[in-house]
Amino acid sequence: MISGQTVVVTGAGGFIGSHVVETLLGTNARVVALYRTDPPPFTAPNLQTFPLDLRDENELRAVLRYAAPNADTVIHTAAMDGNAAFKRDNTALIFDTNLRIGSNVLNCARDAGVGKVVLVSSAEASVESDNGYALSKSVVELLAEQYRKQYGMRIFLPRPSNVYGPRDKVDRVIPAMITRITSGQDVEIWGDGSQTRSFVHVRDVVTAMLEMVAQDTDDVLTVASRETISILELARTLCALLDVPERVRLDPTKPTGAPPRPFDTTRMYQLVTPRALRQGLGETVSWYRSTSQLAA
Repeated sequence: MISGQTVVVTGAGGFIGSHVVETLLGTNARVVALYRTDPPPFTAPNLQTFPLDLRDENELRAVLRYAAPNADTVIHTAAMDGNAAFKRDNTALIFDTNLRIGSNVLNCARDAGVGKVVLVSSAEASVESDNGYALSKSVVELLAEQYRKQYGMRIFLPRPSNVYGPRDKVDRVIPAMITRITSGQDVEIWGDGSQTRSFVHVRDVVTAMLEMVAQDTDDVLTVASRETISILELARTLCALLDVPERVRLDPTKPTGAPPRPFDTTRMYQLVTPRALRQGLGETVSWYRSTSQLAA
């Protein structure tokens, strides 16, 4: 169990990382939170925060040596990511950065004798792709397998798909739609809007990850929901939750994007049943409004 342990979290001010820290703070775990630019948005007696660049292996070694000696678990959520345009224009930078920080985390955790390492991967790692983000996740997974074999390390690889919820990045699909709707702009959807996606709430992702570690039975876990929704229906649902008229514009001249990928969620649903999408979207809208990030 995580309770009572020392847990190091990278990317602790990011979307998934901040929710990992928040969840851990609700236990008796001692949390050492590492971040590059934005710290976690909360404080607690059992929380220590350290700004550092994970590309600097010596900085990470120093934190593990002096601030988190005998750490039980490292949860690595940090990654260079971005929207489709950023991934297209920075594929080499993303690949190099994510591979470098993944390698540093594995090396430092190994040398510090950390018992368990969680490398948050992506559902994209299981799909053939030529973008730097997906490739970096695939290669880090391969690296993890070699570290398991040679060093006997206990490494977990959760693969989230289409995560959403409070504190999501504004350039991702759901917060981007919310922002446009509340600012009076149309939501532009490529194609006829019939393309479907499966979204999973960030808190359900964190619960599944921590259960994965606690039960210690899975090396790789697909973290996804069985519920699907079309992009058009997603926009309409958000308009309804925001109590505004539908503001949706279809562009049939544009491609609809990749077809949905089937996921085996059998093990995921044994660990946690994800909340219904409409419930999760309602929670997300409420959070953005409560933090004054959107017009009420």
